Amino acid sequence: MKNRFLIILIIVNYCIYSQTINPSIGLGLSTPEKTSFEKAIIHFNDETSIEGIGRIKTIFMSQEEVIIFKIEEKDKDETWTYKDVKGITIISEDEGVTDYEYLKVTKNSFHELYEVVTEGDVKLYKKTTIFRTSGTTTSTTHNSVPLGYTGKMESIPSTTTFPGMASEIENSVYYVKRKSEPFPTKIRDNYIKSFANYMKDCEVIIEKIKNNEYNFSELKDLVDYYNANCGE
Repeated sequence: MKNRFLIILIIVNYCIYSQTINPSIGLGLSTPEKTSFEKAIIHFNDETSIEGIGRIKTIFMSQEEVIIFKIEEKDKDETWTYKDVKGITIISEDEGVTDYEYLKVTKNSFHELYEVVTEGDVKLYKKTTIFRTSGTTTSTTHNSVPLGYTGKMESIPSTTTFPGMASEIENSVYYVKRKSEPFPTKIRDNYIKSFANYMKDCEVIIEKIKNNEYNFSELKDLVDYYNANCGE
């Protein structure tokens, strides 16, 4: 009878548990914007250009962005960096023509490829990062079991992962740069009024910004207006 009571006690204690369900943050990956070959024009530092097919690749270990380029599909891939190349023009059937240039945003930063949004005395650049999450959910169960005949209990965790739907979060950061400037200026916190100080030499622009005539979605139009009316 005593042994039967002990067995029942063990079963009851084992069934007592606490459960915590946590959504998985997932794996965040900074992915290159172009991962397959498309029509392209590569631009070298000596001002020459060659047409062919190309793509942008991020080296996993170093996170260095390089250009993979070749004249024709049958040719061997060639890897180019900022040491020899200014940038690349990607000609996509879906997105049209997009220019990318190597840029250092600070003295100690790496050269990275930035999309050229608009040309002129002031150039507007955009850097887009895609953060991917796995969408999985993790359930952690704590089972209480007795430690022999000591009368003490031990909590043993058990984790189960449930698959979910993956998602992507896209984040874009904008920079402006004059030809005479060594490094670009970041448009702070996607806030249009942070642009006013950069364009303080153009009173018309300052007034338009103060009067809220432009919002952040019209940043390209604002830079184009500056280049047309206030640029050198």
